[in-house]
Amino acid sequence: MINDGQIYLAGFVATQPTRKINGGKVSASMRVAFTPRWISRETGEWSDGPTSFVNVTCWRALAENVVVSLRKGEPVLIMGRLRVRRYDDKEGVARTAVEVEASSIGHDLTRGVSAFSRTRRAFAGTAGDQGQKPDAPASEDPGRESAAEFAANGQAVVVDGAFDESAVAELTRQIDEELDGATVTF
Repeated sequence: MINDGQIYLAGFVATQPTRKINGGKVSASMRVAFTPRWISRETGEWSDGPTSFVNVTCWRALAENVVVSLRKGEPVLIMGRLRVRRYDDKEGVARTAVEVEASSIGHDLTRGVSAFSRTRRAFAGTAGDQGQKPDAPASEDPGRESAAEFAANGQAVVVDGAFDESAVAELTRQIDEELDGATVTF
């Protein structure tokens, strides 16, 4: 896009992503921290620069996936548009906010491993397909597999544009059981 501030950011999730619905549009927001590092030519030691924080917002399916997939402290790579806006705070002092409207977000695999799981979305029924997905087995409720099937496969469930909260809760419970007492480092 012409005259658009594209940005590529490598950092860590600083706040747990939060999901919002405004006028039927789903969004998610979080803060991401990044600290530049360099090696000193004189000493050969690494030095850290100042840590910066940026607000990251994403929309629709990306927002839903971010809320389910990312946790505070995890390393991420973000691609999106840079937005700098001015506003007045509660005391009337002029401030500047730096934000990224993300078009793509993923775990930084140079710092650890991740398991990808494709989300499945229910198809709206039409006269010819009775709402059944292509190649889907027939079921009592065409076009909608059970939440248990998806949770058993480690997949988040999206039905009619919303997550099946029980399947997400079950998946979270299973992950917590697997990680109980484990130390995760990046």
